[in-house]
Amino acid sequence: MPSSRMTLQPLDSGALPFSLWLALLVVFSALGIALRQVAIPTYTLFVNLTPGFIIPLLSGMLLGPLGGIFCGVFVGMSGALWEPFLIPLVGNIALGLSTGLPSYFRHKIPYSLWLILCLIFAICIGGFFPTFAVEVFVAQIPPSVAILSASIDAVQAGLWVIIAFFILRGVVKPLLNPYRQPVLE
Repeated sequence: MPSSRMTLQPLDSGALPFSLWLALLVVFSALGIALRQVAIPTYTLFVNLTPGFIIPLLSGMLLGPLGGIFCGVFVGMSGALWEPFLIPLVGNIALGLSTGLPSYFRHKIPYSLWLILCLIFAICIGGFFPTFAVEVFVAQIPPSVAILSASIDAVQAGLWVIIAFFILRGVVKPLLNPYRQPVLE
């Protein structure tokens, strides 16, 4: 039976101790900053292909919405040093939030529904909407052009979230399961 006490961590198999949660946030943020520097330019100034997408997505899945947002801020700020400021910052925050939201309710929904929600949210909330919104409302790019570049980020987010599922299930969770604390009622 899930706990009724509020926490921002996913509670599928027990909460992580705060010190481990914080350490994971720091490690994921550093890894995300490093991966964010690997960027392949596309036809548009606002969108780059980068493996840095995977880290905020993975943080949201493992650490919940708050962990995903914090990791997104750090990774996004590193991307904002080299690219137009708002796209990487808003985009990475949205990536962390996109998988963090369904992960917050992971203990209440079936695993397959959680996977589907993470995929849909990553594509829409993490990939398409931030790029589209910043391009249209801030950069004043016509919506018909913004749809094309936002679609690149949507496809990229969908591909990276699938890889993040395998990394989470095959590498991260087996390493962290001994450290999870049972959820108290």
